Amino acid sequence: MLDVLIWNKYSRVIKLLSQQLGISEEHALGIFYRSRVYKVLSDKDSLLITQPDRYIAEEVVLAMKG
Repeated sequence: MLDVLIWNKYSRVIKLLSQQLGISEEHALGIFYRSRVYKVLSDKDSLLITQPDRYIAEEVVLAMKG
């Protein structure tokens, strides 16, 4: 059950990325899964998953820029 909730969160973040960057959801998916933020989210000890979707999407964008 937890996996489904996490996947749903990922999909919401990807949709936000798509909207923020003005790109397709498929392109946003690739950016998300290649990001440092995704690696942190994948760590079961990380609390980043508890942050709001918009915060996580913004972290991905910031990581892309810097």
